Amino acid sequence: MTNQVRNPAAPEHATLLTPRLVLRPLSWADTDAMHAILSDAETMRYWSHPPVTSIEETKASMEKALVEDDTVRTWAVTTDGRDCLGWVTLFGVRDGIGWVGYILSPAARGKGYGEEAVAGALNHAFGAWGLHRIAANIDPRNHRSAGLLLRLGFTWEGTQRQDFVYGGTYLDTGVFGILASDWQKRRENPPALLPTLRHGPAILRPLKASDADALHAAYGDPDSMRYMPHKAHDSIEQTRDKMLSMASGARSGWHWAITTDGGECLGWALLLKETPAQVNLGYILTPAARGKGLAKAATAAMLRYAFTVLKKNRVEAELDPRNTASARVLEANGFVREGIRRQGYVRLHGEVVDNCLYGILASEWTAANGGDEA
Repeated sequence: MTNQVRNPAAPEHATLLTPRLVLRPLSWADTDAMHAILSDAETMRYWSHPPVTSIEETKASMEKALVEDDTVRTWAVTTDGRDCLGWVTLFGVRDGIGWVGYILSPAARGKGYGEEAVAGALNHAFGAWGLHRIAANIDPRNHRSAGLLLRLGFTWEGTQRQDFVYGGTYLDTGVFGILASDWQKRRENPPALLPTLRHGPAILRPLKASDADALHAAYGDPDSMRYMPHKAHDSIEQTRDKMLSMASGARSGWHWAITTDGGECLGWALLLKETPAQVNLGYILTPAARGKGLAKAATAAMLRYAFTVLKKNRVEAELDPRNTASARVLEANGFVREGIRRQGYVRLHGEVVDNCLYGILASEWTAANGGDEA
């Protein structure tokens, strides 16, 4: 049986949300940021052409990326919806087949942003756009990029020998591809499941793509989102897009569904922003799950995992100082309030707010738990 050729029309060029990133449509206002990236020799070492030497060359690249038809969609990679850290693009789309490309500034590399941005683009490509296949062509010497693609489920399909010219030299092309069916299987069956965590009334199991519908009770609720970094989602599709990056196995942290029995998802617990010494903690509950001690128990379970399995020296949490309920949860688990960053956080709709920093050290957690590090 053969697959029927599909030629789906490109959907609206919408902003895409992932756990840490806001992928907004690229604009001419991003020219200076992109020029800094495209003119950097180290960044461009494995790109399709040498570093640009003038702003005019950057504008020529921007013009191609900003084409608005059914063959191209390019997003600026940001953490706040504003400052451009690079781009991710779907291009050359025809008959349900397209290519993905991505580039990041030096300051944004090494944080998993590239993998997270590509996962967001793939969710859009295979979901809203309905494409059948996405390919990626890279310089075979670019092992970091090859690792990113393999972690996301791409298959290495071969090497095209000396098929393009870079600075007067013929180079090979490494060809990678992923089908919609591959991505669907990956979303429902993440490649490296986390262990299930238990503490008190909470059982934390690995998050699944199918948990998005349950979590929309929180992400679509203005009251639940009043202290979060973005407003309530307008549609369940936004919540599904946000969840799918984690469920696909993109390396953006550790993500669990909060449950009482290992089944129905009542909230989301996560560890992210990892460094060698520390990791950040967060959670959200659906309205019906509040007041049952689940947030406190989920936080306790994640602390044990962070200190005994990940061997971190410190766990941080950041929250809006007005969020007194979350503050009580953190303090009950031994976090110390360390200060307020005044107007240090910009919510996506433009409001500038304070954020309060809490922290707990491994030595403090061990002392409070009777020296139990098992």
